Amino acid sequence: MRVQIHLRAEKLKNIARGKWRGKCSSPYVVVDDNTTNNAGAFLLVGTTEVQQNDLSPNFATSIIVNHDESVGWTHLRITIRDCQKYNNISKKKSQSQRINVRHYHRPLHHLATAAVDGVGAGLNTILDYGNNKNNSNDDEDYRSDSDPIMGQVDIELGNILQCKGQEQEIQLSEGGKLFVHVTPSIQGTNPSGIFHCQIRGLDCKNIESGLLGLGAVDPYYVISKKYNDTQSGLSRWYVVYKSEYIHDIINPYWSEFQMDLERLCNNDWNKPLKIAIYDQEDYGADRWLGEVETSVAEMLRGVAKCGNADRESALRVVAVEEDGKEDLRALLVILKADVILSK
Repeated sequence: MRVQIHLRAEKLKNIARGKWRGKCSSPYVVVDDNTTNNAGAFLLVGTTEVQQNDLSPNFATSIIVNHDESVGWTHLRITIRDCQKYNNISKKKSQSQRINVRHYHRPLHHLATAAVDGVGAGLNTILDYGNNKNNSNDDEDYRSDSDPIMGQVDIELGNILQCKGQEQEIQLSEGGKLFVHVTPSIQGTNPSGIFHCQIRGLDCKNIESGLLGLGAVDPYYVISKKYNDTQSGLSRWYVVYKSEYIHDIINPYWSEFQMDLERLCNNDWNKPLKIAIYDQEDYGADRWLGEVETSVAEMLRGVAKCGNADRESALRVVAVEEDGKEDLRALLVILKADVILSK
């Protein structure tokens, strides 16, 4: 049984050097497996991205694990570390130096054409991306085994799967709480592979014009997937991707990204996805502009047909006002959307 482990934490202890000068820890998680190792050594399963200057992080990178139901238990060690290299980079500078929360970047080659599950003929696909479905991301150059530990706990996946909502709340001895939620990794019947996409924003509402009207927003977008708990009937959204922000612009071109469909939508191309736009702030919380619900299938069908400013096929990003009316905050043009199919 393949499962995804979703991780978030609350009120972690700030152990950053220079915290008295306003420095804040930048946590990430390392997950190790000791299920089949009798020598007591742990084997690396995966790592999350680094969440800069955040003591209550909601990690976008899920960890995929094969859980043997016949045995009934999988022993994992979860370690939260403070990324020292990130603590030496300002929030604004770091965005220009690195790619933020990207998954499975590979060169695009072996192009072919196929029709996939009714999404449409002419869908560009890549038939082989290999079997390298590791739990990694582009923050590897920043992480180090010498990074100090902010929290550590051993868990059993079998126990969490028996918990209400398949989630466990763990009090960390070092301070703060860790929430571990386990969900089935594959829920759909669509082909597996990699989703390749590029999005452009149009007419982002300028909520940062300043006194002279000269400023503009610094927009980025966040993609979340919807999870429905059949036992409780409750729904929740999990962040799965965050773009880079672009400074002082209302019509941004964001970078292309690639992401494993298993992580993005559990191989269910009709699974609800939510795209929210935020205005990045150097100080304080980033500001939410609005959001739109979509799916992989809808994005594949909605690729711009009339150039990079195709407003007719664009997704409408809205915010609901107190009177229930929708305020249009931006348009999202899908410049590219195709699937890199696995064999």
